[in-house]
Amino acid sequence: KDISVADSDNFILARAALSKKTLANQLTLLISMLNLAKDLKWISEVPKIKKPRVRLISKDFRYLKTNEEIHRFLSAAQTEGDLCFTFYAFALFTGMRAGEIATIRWEDIDFEKRLITVQRSFNGPTKAEDVRYVPILDALLSHLLRWKLKSPSELVFTNRDGKMFGESARIFQEVLQRVLKTGGFPAGQRGGKSSGYITFHDLRHTFASHWVMSGGALFKLQKILGHKTTQMTQRYCHLLPNAFAEDHSRMPKFKHQMEALIIDFPTT
Repeated sequence: KDISVADSDNFILARAALSKKTLANQLTLLISMLNLAKDLKWISEVPKIKKPRVRLISKDFRYLKTNEEIHRFLSAAQTEGDLCFTFYAFALFTGMRAGEIATIRWEDIDFEKRLITVQRSFNGPTKAEDVRYVPILDALLSHLLRWKLKSPSELVFTNRDGKMFGESARIFQEVLQRVLKTGGFPAGQRGGKSSGYITFHDLRHTFASHWVMSGGALFKLQKILGHKTTQMTQRYCHLLPNAFAEDHSRMPKFKHQMEALIIDFPTT
């Protein structure tokens, strides 16, 4: 009952070394706990807690930005074999998470309806604990059909022992970085530390970004990625500066109306 604004300030000061995003997440949890405490009559008021403002799109946002980069990446993946190529292509053209791809089964894929049912991850259910559906895009369809002929397992992708890829499997890290090196992608900086050009999760970013840049609906993307809110989906929709070039000529009838209203502004 003695919790005050000073206590919340001290809580924040003690975590000064954390990133703004991490601190904001911790404060969100703290506020939820304090609101529950108020509901239970343990405290009379929730102290005012100011969360740091976090950019919707981080400067560290990474993805394969152009069609040329995607082609170069997949061409490099081919040098690692059919499994590696199909695995990365599947990730790139579905936007699915690592655990969802590792646990996907052939029975989850409906080639007739061209839908993938996503319902499990490494530790059981998906992150959102919902079943969702992902379309099989034209770019992936033929490769996935060919891979089915070569993959007799119930799982779509397995390691050399015929078992599921684990969270620390080399295909998510070491092999990916080798592919990036083969493709001529430069190393970068992330959080002040040296890192690869992208991580495996950035293939999900790539899918979402190119979905939006090619005119895909944000609402559909939200459903495909399995996000609860559109705001979360927008974090994945980092657009290139020229993404709106084709939109410049939208609403053409108003262009003529505006031209008829042009007036001469006085010069200074």
